[in-house]
Amino acid sequence: MSGRGALSDASRASQPAALEVRGLSKLFGDSLGVFDVNLRVERGTIHGFLGPNGSGKTTTIKCVMGLLRKTSGEIMFFGEKVRGEATQLRMRTGYLPELPCYPVYLKGREVLVTYGRMREVSDRGELKDEARALLNEVGLADASELAVGKYSRGMQTRLGLAVSMLGRPDLLVLDEPTSGLDPIGVKEVREMLKRLVSEGRTVLLSSHQLSEVHQMCGEVTVVNRGRTVSQGTVGDLAKRLRGGVVYRAEFDILGPGLMDELKGTQGVMEVRVIRDGLVRMLLSEDYDIRPRLARTATEYGSLLLTCEKEEASLEELFMSLVKEGEPGDYRP
Repeated sequence: MSGRGALSDASRASQPAALEVRGLSKLFGDSLGVFDVNLRVERGTIHGFLGPNGSGKTTTIKCVMGLLRKTSGEIMFFGEKVRGEATQLRMRTGYLPELPCYPVYLKGREVLVTYGRMREVSDRGELKDEARALLNEVGLADASELAVGKYSRGMQTRLGLAVSMLGRPDLLVLDEPTSGLDPIGVKEVREMLKRLVSEGRTVLLSSHQLSEVHQMCGEVTVVNRGRTVSQGTVGDLAKRLRGGVVYRAEFDILGPGLMDELKGTQGVMEVRVIRDGLVRMLLSEDYDIRPRLARTATEYGSLLLTCEKEEASLEELFMSLVKEGEPGDYRP
């Protein structure tokens, strides 16, 4: 699964985005926190939000959640522009901060009940049942009567996830939701988020764990130095950065005639020899070039041994985008 849930592509296209941020800026005195952040999170998806430390991710999220007052720009939830506190709009959104912190003397169950009352998510009887169900869902059923001060870092993250899901919000904004979790906990959170999306909910996932983002997210937005540097699927970002789609093809015999024919093939922009018989081909569009290459090889007395698309890792794309997004004009 790649971060797309119960909603069809046609259904998403006909509905406003769950969250849209346009030209967001936030000044801290004379310093810029963010100055041109654009973000669009489609309904029923898990959307990755990436950037190095200090890039503006947390500032953006706090502006989205109303914890910081933006300097300029627009924020929209489900097609409605945020004006003032926008309490009702934000009630449809659950939030997990990077470092969730709750009163150490409260028990896990009491944290959920207290925050549920503050959010007015349900009546007292329903809230207790919901708290019990959420603690079970995040793996804290056995710690529900334990004081939060005795929780480990991973347990506090799990508790924060439960708090973010109070009232079954349509949109979850999660800042480092796997922080402090062991591999089993990470896998459980991944499966839980995918299940929520399959039910039609939406997740904005801010994380430094690129492998997790790659596994879970259909689209990603990358920010650096306070601005958005790219948004799209991993495949879209790879095509943009590389200038096309890359294939590696290996031939039994790679003579001059075959090499010239490869360079002249429609849609092929570049052919580079990696070693004897193995070439790296840059295509303008993504299509299955293997049948064409197999026929061409045969015509020149050779055989196509292998042909595979070269998939870019999210780590590679992230580093390229971050480097690309470091101009010397980061100033008010």
